[in-house]
This record gives sequence, C-alpha cells and structure tokens, in this order.
Amino acid sequence: MNKFKNMEEKELSPQESLDLIQSMIGRARQRFTDNSFYFLLWGWVVMLASVTHYVVVEYTNFDRPYIGWALTVPAFVVSMIYGARQGKKEGVRNYTDGIYAWMWFMLGISMFTMVFYGEKLGWQIVPLTMLMGGVGTVVSGAMLKFRALQIGGAAFWLLSILAFEVGEGMQMLLMAVAVLIGYLIPGYLMKSKAKQDAVQNA
Repeated sequence: MNKFKNMEEKELSPQESLDLIQSMIGRARQRFTDNSFYFLLWGWVVMLASVTHYVVVEYTNFDRPYIGWALTVPAFVVSMIYGARQGKKEGVRNYTDGIYAWMWFMLGISMFTMVFYGEKLGWQIVPLTMLMGGVGTVVSGAMLKFRALQIGGAAFWLLSILAFEVGEGMQMLLMAVAVLIGYLIPGYLMKSKAKQDAVQNA
C-alpha cells in the first residue's frame, strides 16, 4: 500500500507504471479466484442441503427434514477462516472489497434471522432466501463485472416466484436449481477465467 502511495506522490517512470498495472491485473485476477471459492463452497453446501431436505420430506417419515442444513455451520466457519487468511495475505483491501464483504455478511445475518422467525413468516423462508440470494448475486456480478453472476441472480428471482406457489419439497428442488445456475456454474466459470488469465499474464 505504501509503495502505491509513494508512486502517487511522484511522477511514475514507464517501468513503475508497468509494475503498477501488472499489480492491479494480479489483484483483479486474485479477486476472481477468491470469490469462486465462496460461490463453489456455498453452492455445493446449499445444493446438498436442499436435496437432502427434499428426499427426507418426500420419501421418509423423519420429522426433522431440515437436518441437512446443519452443513451451513461448518461452511460458515470455513468461510470465515478462509476470508481471514486471504485478508492477511493481501494486507490492505480496497473500498470495493469492504463493501462486497459487508453486503454478503449482512445478507447472511438477514437469512438466519428469517429462519429464526420462520413461523411468523408462514415458513416461506425458501423463496425469501432465494430473493435475497438473488440480490447479492446480481450485485456481485455487477461489482466484479461478471455477467454469469448477474444471469444467476435473475434465475434466483424467477425461481423464487415459482417457489411461493409450490410445497416444501418442490421448494427445495427449486433452491437446488437456483444455486446450480446462480452459484455453481458462475463459480466454475470464474475459476476457469482466473486460470486462463494466470496463463496469459504469466
């Protein structure tokens, strides 16, 4: 950070300008890699939890179909540890990184609040969660300039409308489809793009 600040206080030489540009490219490439981790982690966790919930509701008499959602607890811990390590590795993050992190943190808190007050919401937690996930995904796509995430966010919104009209089991299948389109596909595309950029800029 101090290196860049000192560069801003004096006229940059051609080599310094090139070094600064390469560093910015590297940060942008790293941001794609970092975010693909979160989308892939939560995509697989939510998909597994949703499918498990669906199977338990439709094919068993077990009275706690939400048991699969216990996977979100270790996923949250892993996300926090990964984020902390990346923060130490990168040092100072820019303003946009901070907004991005706080947006998802508050969306996560809001989702857990909805679960806690599910009875007051008529247990329409899944469609409401999909709506909120869609907001975060679209905004993330706009901030990262990644079209696949914006399309994924739109899919969350459309499928949430359908989710309001169906029963619990089908809502879980719609949730699984939403994270496939909104998280997993963009996550793998993001990871692939990061690898391609790494090869091109090596």
